[in-house]
Amino acid sequence: MEKGRYKYFPVVQNPEKARFNRSFVFVNNRDWTGPDGVFHPAACRSIGPGNSGIYVVDTESEYGTEKLATLTAAVKEGIHPILGPFDSIEEAVMEERKARPLSVAEKLAQADGYKEEAAKLRRELNELKAKGTNRG
Repeated sequence: MEKGRYKYFPVVQNPEKARFNRSFVFVNNRDWTGPDGVFHPAACRSIGPGNSGIYVVDTESEYGTEKLATLTAAVKEGIHPILGPFDSIEEAVMEERKARPLSVAEKLAQADGYKEEAAKLRRELNELKAKGTNRG
């Protein structure tokens, strides 16, 4: 794989809402017959996120530029919880984790960690105060 061939658009999933799994139509053509008599069948193609919640665009595929333009427009609109484009899947996952709201269980775990840290800092502060009053 060459660098830059694939573009990744992660979806920021909100744990308190239904999973965002929208497909975006990037080609929608009616069937038609050209002036030279060649019939062109109808085409309707869309792109959706994979099981990992990431839209993956192969820029060298048949409709790569259309897919990229459609998802870039969706990101610019800001209506949908989509980030990107990113050149690597690692970047995409890290940015999605930063933007993702925490679930209730994650918030509680984080609060417990803060509580333990605060208790440790209070003990250290009390020890420093006790050392300071013993000098006098």
